[in-house]
Amino acid sequence: MTAAVSHALLTIAADFGAASDVDQLCARFSAAVASVGNFHFALGRFGPNMLRGEEVIFVHYPEAWQRHYHANDYIKIDPTINAISHRDIPYSWAELGSLDAAQRRLLDEARAFGVVAGFTVPIHMTDGTTFVASFGADNVDALNRARPFLSMISAQFLERYKALAATPKSPIRLTPRERDCMTWTARGKSAWEIGILLGISENTVNFHVKNACAKLGSNGRMLAVVSAIMLGVISP
Repeated sequence: MTAAVSHALLTIAADFGAASDVDQLCARFSAAVASVGNFHFALGRFGPNMLRGEEVIFVHYPEAWQRHYHANDYIKIDPTINAISHRDIPYSWAELGSLDAAQRRLLDEARAFGVVAGFTVPIHMTDGTTFVASFGADNVDALNRARPFLSMISAQFLERYKALAATPKSPIRLTPRERDCMTWTARGKSAWEIGILLGISENTVNFHVKNACAKLGSNGRMLAVVSAIMLGVISP
C-alpha cells in the first residue's frame, strides 16, 4: 500500500468517524466509492441462514435491476450471496465455480442491466451474522484496480456503522502515552521509529500499542487506528 493510499484511507476513516447517523455515513461511503470510479454497490447484513432476516443498509444499483431482482425474489438463489457462508475474504463473482441454470440466468440478466462483473466483501461478526458489501461495474479492469481500496473502506464503514448502531457505553480512554503511540502508528511509523521519537524502547511502544488495541477491541494495529480515529480518540 502506497503512502498516498494509506493517507487517503485514514482521511476516509476520519470522515466516516464524523458521521452522526447512518444516513450520513452511507452518503460519505458513496462519496468515497465515487472517488475511485463509477461503481454500483450494496451494503447489508445477513443472519445465519443467509436467506431471511437480512438487513438492507444501503443499495446503489440501477433501479431497474433492483426492481427486476426483487420481482423475481432472486435473493433466494443469488450465488454472490450464497457464497458468503463459506468465504472469509473478498471474492470475485468470476470465482464462484459451478452454478445451476437459474443462477447463471441471474448473472446473465445482471449484465444486461450494466452489472458485468463484481466482487463481494464478507465480514463475519461474533453474533453469527455476516456484514456484506457487494460491488458491481460494467468495467472489469477498473473494478479490479479499485478492489483493495473498496475492501478497506467497507471494513471502515462497518466499524462506524457498529458504533452508530450500538447501545451507548462509557467512552474509551487512552493514556497520554497510548495516544502518542497510536497517533504515530496512524502516521505510518514503526514501533522502532516511535520509540526514537518518544525516547522510549521499542518494547515499551509495543506494550502501549497492545494496551490501546485491547481498549479499542481490535486485534490488529491498523484496525485499532481506524477505531481510534472514528471515535475521536486520536487525530492522524
